[in-house]
Formats: sequence, C-alpha cells, structure tokens
Amino acid sequence: MSQVMVSEPAVARQRDDISCPRCLGRLSVSTSSSACVGCGAEYRVDDSIIDLRTHRNDYYFNPVPRDEMRLLTSSGHTRPWFLTIRRFLESVRQNPDWLDNLVADGRYAWQLFLKLRPDSRVLDLGCGLGNLTKNVAPNVAHVYALDLTYERLQFARLRFDKAAISERVTLLAGGDSGHLPFPDQSLDCVTLSGVLEWVADDENVWRHDGSRLAKGIAGVKSFFGKSNPRRTQLRFLEEIRRVLKPEGQLFIAIENRLSYAYFGKRPDHHSGLWYGSLLPRFVANVYSILARRQPYRTYTYSFRGYARLLKEAGFPVQEFIGLDPGYSHLAELIPLRTSGGVWKAERPSGRDKIRRNRNFVPAFGIICSQKQSDRESLAEQLAREISRTLEQDDRYSVLSSFHVTGKHKGIIRGSSGSDAFVVKMPFTEAMRAGCEANFAFLEAAKWAPQLSRLTAEPLMKGELDRLSYYVERQLRGRPLRGALTAANSAHFFDAISTVLKAVNPRPEKREVVSVGGELFRLQVSRPLEEVRQTLEGAPLADRIQRYLEAHLDGLPIVVGVAHGDFSVSNVLVEGSEVTGIVDWDGVDHGGLPVLDGLSYVDSVRRHLDPGRTAASNVTRLADWAQLDESERAFLTSCYERSEVPVRLHAALVCLYWLRHVAQQLPHGLQYDRPAIGRRIEDVFESLIQ
Repeated sequence: MSQVMVSEPAVARQRDDISCPRCLGRLSVSTSSSACVGCGAEYRVDDSIIDLRTHRNDYYFNPVPRDEMRLLTSSGHTRPWFLTIRRFLESVRQNPDWLDNLVADGRYAWQLFLKLRPDSRVLDLGCGLGNLTKNVAPNVAHVYALDLTYERLQFARLRFDKAAISERVTLLAGGDSGHLPFPDQSLDCVTLSGVLEWVADDENVWRHDGSRLAKGIAGVKSFFGKSNPRRTQLRFLEEIRRVLKPEGQLFIAIENRLSYAYFGKRPDHHSGLWYGSLLPRFVANVYSILARRQPYRTYTYSFRGYARLLKEAGFPVQEFIGLDPGYSHLAELIPLRTSGGVWKAERPSGRDKIRRNRNFVPAFGIICSQKQSDRESLAEQLAREISRTLEQDDRYSVLSSFHVTGKHKGIIRGSSGSDAFVVKMPFTEAMRAGCEANFAFLEAAKWAPQLSRLTAEPLMKGELDRLSYYVERQLRGRPLRGALTAANSAHFFDAISTVLKAVNPRPEKREVVSVGGELFRLQVSRPLEEVRQTLEGAPLADRIQRYLEAHLDGLPIVVGVAHGDFSVSNVLVEGSEVTGIVDWDGVDHGGLPVLDGLSYVDSVRRHLDPGRTAASNVTRLADWAQLDESERAFLTSCYERSEVPVRLHAALVCLYWLRHVAQQLPHGLQYDRPAIGRRIEDVFESLIQ
C-alpha cells in the first residue's frame, strides 16, 4: 500500500533581530515568506535569503550578465569552488581586481584594529559576493550580509556553504528603503567596504527622459537640495548610527579624494574622470555631465573631509588607517590616527613621505563610533600578550609596521623594550598550516647549533577571537633582494653554499626514488596530483609524470631538511654576511635539499632579469650550458652534497618547478587561469618537450 507524503507547512517564528524596512516593526519569518507584525507588509524568503527590497526589486549591479550569473551559481553546487571562481573571472575578462575581490583574504587584515568580541553581531552592508563576510564570520557570533543585488547574495550563499559558515550568516536582500532592517542599537559593528561612495549614485534622482539639454539640466539640479550626494551620504550614515550600539563601531574602506595617484597617475576610480575627484564638486559635476552625460555623484573625501562628514553624522570618535595601494590589492596598513598608543609608524623617507602621508595615501580604513569604548582592539590585546611573554608587563609592546603578503599572511613588526619581534597572522587555513610548520621548525632549530644562528627564536603563539598569531624574535639584516646585484651575486653564491651546508651539515639519510615508493609519492605524486586537478585532468599532467618517472626512477639521493621557498626574499643579509633564513612555512624534514639550491638560482635570475617570463626563465635554468660559471659551480656543489649526477639537472629543475607551483596553488594560483597558462602549462611544455 503506497503512502502519500504530505509536507508540513512552514512554521513562522518572530525574529527580534530583523525589522521591517518600511515601519521597523518585527518580522515573522518562515522558510518561504516573512511578514511584518506591525504594518503587515509581506516579503519572500527563497534559498534562505530574506528579500526585504521595497521598490528596486529588479536591481542588478554585477559585472557578469544576470542569466550567466544564475547559471554560474547553480552549477557551483556540484563543481569545485576554484572552478566556479575561474568561470566568474572568465566573464570579467580576467580582471585582476575581481580576483582580489573574490579570493584575497588578506585584504581584511584591518580586522585587527576593530574591537570585536566572539559575541559580536556584525552587518556587512553592501556585502557583494560575500568575501568580507566569509572572513569575519568565523570570529564573531553572527554576521548579516545585506546587498541590493539578489544574484550576488545567491553567489555569497554558495560561498558560505563551501566554507561551512552558513549557520553564522543571515542573508538579506535590501538597502533601497529609508531604514535598515534592524532594531535601534542592535549591532556591534557595521562594515562598508567600497560602499559609501556609491550611496548617492541613484539614477532615479537625476534621470530625465527629455532632450539632451533637459537631461543636463536635471543633472545640474541633482547637485542641490536633498539630492546632493553629501547630504544623501549623511542620511545614510545617520541611519547606520541608529542601528549601532552606543559603543558600536562603523568601519569604512574607501579611496582618498587626494590620493597621490590622482595627480596624473590614474583617473578617479569611480567616475573614470582624470582629476575628477580633485576638482570643486560643482565643477566636477558639470565636467561629468559634459564628458559622461551623467552627474558626478560618487563622492570621496580627504582625511579632514571624512573627519568632518563623520562627526556631522554623529561619529566623533575616529581612527584612520592608510591602506596602500588601496583597500583592494592591500599590501600595507599605515596607522595615521589610532588610539591606545600601540601603533607607532616607522618614519618614512624619500618618496614614501608622500605615499604614506595622511593627506595623500591612496585609501583609508576608518573606524568610528558614537562614544569611546573600554574594549581593547585585537591589536591592543596582541601587544599586551607579547609584553607579558617578554616580561614587559608595565607597558604595551609597540607595533611599527603591518604588511600583507601575496599569500594572505599579515607580517607585523614591533618591539617591547629592547626586544624586536615579528608577528605572523595567517588569514587562510592553508597559510595557518604553513605558519604552524614554521613555528614548529623554529622550536626544533633552536636546539641545533648549526641552525639556531640562522633562524629566529620562537616566542609565542596563540589565538585572539579565533585569529591565530605566531611571534618570533626579529633577526638582524634585510632581505637579500634589496642588496643583490649582478656584481655581488658570485659572492652570495659562495655564502649561500655555506648556509645550505649548515642546514644539512652531513648526509643523514640516502634513499632511492622508486615509482610507487614513499619518497616518489611525497616528492612527485602528491604535488603532481594537485597540479592535475588544477589542469582539470589535462594530458600534460600525465606527460609530466612519465617524464619524471623516466628520469628519476631508481635515483639514489640524499634526503634532509628542505626549506621549500629558498629565495632572495627569504635570505637576510647585513653587508656581505648572511644573517638568517626566514619563512620556513613549506619546510620538509624528509625533503630533497638539492631543490633549495635550484630555488635560489631561479630567484636570483628572476630578480636580476625581471622582464623574462617564467617559461623562458625556467627553460634557461634547465639548460646547463646557459648557466654562468658561478651558477654551475654552486649547483655542482649542491649535486655533490646530494650525491646525484649533473646529467639529471634538467629533470631536477622540472621537479623543483612542480613543487614550486604546487605550493602556490592554494594561495591564489589555482583561480588564475592566465597565470596557470604562463606558470604551469607554458613552463612544463618547454621542459618536457
């Protein structure tokens, strides 16, 4: 006897954390709909997205066409995430700005300046594709991701599912009414990343269906009265103030109107007008109407301009951070006006005086609130913990610089008394594993005399609201890349040879590489499988495997400590002396030390001849005849220590490059299809032809 399954009706429950955007009444929400308890307004719920739009229901702001975006998102549920990102980037012609927007987790390093706690509730206003939400959500109680473009929220939903954080996030479609859909004083933090400048860019304010002259007059009129962009932004900020708790924080990432880049280096980011942001507003408005046939409404401000705007909106407590070269592609955070006495910026010199000047930095990270909070920022907590470890309890440590690497890692330098230290903060799980490996290696190295003088002393590690950090004593010296020239490269080959002998003072183990053996699996098969997945099973991966099997099978080779990224960036020098080796994130205790020698020669060549492509550079490296005398002498000594014949040089270069690109895949390379073509396909085609 068959049974008829009857689905239970969706049960609505009243939510105290979300309000009706029309009347601010409470909402009753089910899995398929929601309704205001006060005014009775009804809103749909679809795919866990609560649609609170009031009139701009067909709004779409996205570089990917709407139908294509929907297909991309729906297919993403059954495809690997990196392929979904690649498909998005194909639709925007591989624009690197979108790669940064989609996967660059280090661009949210400014979290360290906020006073968030594990119980904080955060609104990511204008969340876009959800990358900021994804980074903040693991460190707080809950995040509300709000955007006016529904299809962006669907993509964000997919992202949150892939990252297993969906239960920490509420997705809301909205932002087109006079009210944000939250009760008064209910949020601990609101983030506006690249949003405030667009608030007044509403075509309904100035669009006119008449003649070109009538449209121009309407555009000029939009500068005056309530429709003035600054006044529109003020109303928006005042509404944010309403939903924030008295000590709650507003974070704004936005360009500087007076950025040094706007003085002839590039046009305004938003209008595309050369010198547009530098002109008086009314003049810029007329200029835009004549040049673009639309008014100038994407207002940004100077340091003083933002300070005045935010104070007028009710946010008198303000901190400013310079973001260089911008809040996208972020490489450095520069403290301009911060509280707590923790940050003391290094004094700039030369051209840096302009780039780091608070009036001319490219962009700002602004933290503001209605009243001063007794809470500590994560930076202040970190400084206090370091002081305790270094037995400087009577004062904070001083943090002097904050850089973000291309591998999504924060590098903070500071001092406590006479002790100089380096803090490493990973922003991805892959980078956290690397930092953990680095710290463990430093712990072991301090007991080995030959290594302790070349490696930093590990001081402490821990977590601040689920953000991991690792602290080590700073080594003296500067990266070799800043001192290396063609004239002194031969000297440093001799110095590096001595260093590599110190890392592996004598052959402790000699193994035979055999297909199917453990050494082959670890050194060849595992990285090759990662590359194979990236190439989507391309025949090239099979050819690489056959090439390495043919040349390395049966090879006896010395096994030992391999750094994994032994480059001119990770070697520290003082004068002509090598003072240390840093960043052991990819260390392999059972690795092939000979590959570090190849890594060093490759990095020297790339540094001294940066114009060459990866394919031409690695191909030249693999050709023994094209190496100069000092390179051949250096590599010959490396091969002798590893007890391998020079005739296998080309095959070892192939293996080195395989492991090199495999390490780069989780840090962004797997998403970048053009870079995969240049750095993987072109290189290996030239190596194994």
